[in-house]
Amino acid sequence: MSPGLQRTGNAPAVPQVAAASLRRGACPSLAAPMQTGDGLLVRLRPTRPGLPPSDYVLLAQLAAEHGNGLLEVTARGNLQIRGLRGETVPRLAAALAEAGIDFHRGVAVETPALSGLDPQEIADATPLAASIRDALGGPLSMLRLAPKLSIVVDGGGRLNLADMVADIRLDALRGGESLFWRISVGGDAKAARAVATVADADALAALTIVLKALDGAGPAARGRSIHVDGLKDALASMATEGSPGTPPAPSPSPIGRHEVGMRGVLGIGLPYGAADTASLQALMRGLSGLGATEIRLSPHRALLALGLSADNVEAAAVLAEELGFWTRADTPGNAIAVCAGSAGCASGSFDTRAVADLLTASATDLLDGSMTIHISGCPKGCAHPRAAGLALCGRSEGIGLVLGGLAGDAALATLSQQAVGKVIENLAAKIRERSLKGETAHRTIERLGAGTILEAVQQGRQ
Repeated sequence: MSPGLQRTGNAPAVPQVAAASLRRGACPSLAAPMQTGDGLLVRLRPTRPGLPPSDYVLLAQLAAEHGNGLLEVTARGNLQIRGLRGETVPRLAAALAEAGIDFHRGVAVETPALSGLDPQEIADATPLAASIRDALGGPLSMLRLAPKLSIVVDGGGRLNLADMVADIRLDALRGGESLFWRISVGGDAKAARAVATVADADALAALTIVLKALDGAGPAARGRSIHVDGLKDALASMATEGSPGTPPAPSPSPIGRHEVGMRGVLGIGLPYGAADTASLQALMRGLSGLGATEIRLSPHRALLALGLSADNVEAAAVLAEELGFWTRADTPGNAIAVCAGSAGCASGSFDTRAVADLLTASATDLLDGSMTIHISGCPKGCAHPRAAGLALCGRSEGIGLVLGGLAGDAALATLSQQAVGKVIENLAAKIRERSLKGETAHRTIERLGAGTILEAVQQGRQ
């Protein structure tokens, strides 16, 4: 048995929290929770593609009993429970094991939320992903891989993963009746560097070569840093000649109504990625009463409700909206990435969600979906570890306004908490007044440049 695990009767192994595991730099799990400003955080990826609503009722209850009562869905479609303590993590793990809710461990291998159900998909990514997990847990378990290494296996479809950044991507392609996988490293489907396109039968062997190359480069090696020329040479004997096709374009938002074959699917957005126990339990009980049989996690902080009749999809949307959830892709808050802030994290220097509410109330011209606005309570930028169109970041001297960068990047200006609302309102007004016909907010800001933002800052401080 692995160190840090113990068995309770006939139950699955329950992790014991070691002080050394309370660290950053690794994906937080039940065996290795991460210390944050509001306690310990665990991130969970269910082994089953979907869970019944009753399981989410239980998860919400456990989040309240052992954590701070919030259950989050991340941008990559994982569950998070935060506010845990050292003594409550094993209790949470034992309760999940008793309920038969199991989670993936080790390297993240991610597939589209509707894999195996979507008639538009090029291939069902589930079997290849399962083979990869088996290999990582067996013959490849001795490889030294970066703790946060991620592998995307994208079979395409309505809700594909083309916009998800990964260390290694396998994107399904069709050439006649044959299935191929395009292997690339260090990016999303558009930006990742292609290594080879291989037949379906060679995909696992080709991936093994890439993983061994990462192992050889050291335990911190990631897809963005690996040299592709050597990989291309190593995979030359498997690579197909020419290209059977190109990966699909990024899919629409998962939030909203979807027709997947004969299935009606409702994508439900958690406001800023989080829901409290009472709201989530009420939602799940209501969905179950309307006929929902399965809830799947989705990237972009969403839940997908399956099993609803066409009529009940609308009834479910009304229920979700009444409880404060989002069911429209154009809901302004979808354009905002926000962390827990000072209300839920000791590292946060201001109330991030209050600022997010200010934006949705008075700056909707900035929230057309063309860019992400990142509101971060501190420079770590946990909610959006990528460049954002605009970022508001808590710092010792105030709230830094960053244009086109990470939360911790150099600020264009520093604002007081009292001035933030007025500055953003002024900026939204300038975008509305100066945008060209058909121009997005992001493109307008790029065209107008930093000078316009500084002008809005000065006016907001007056």
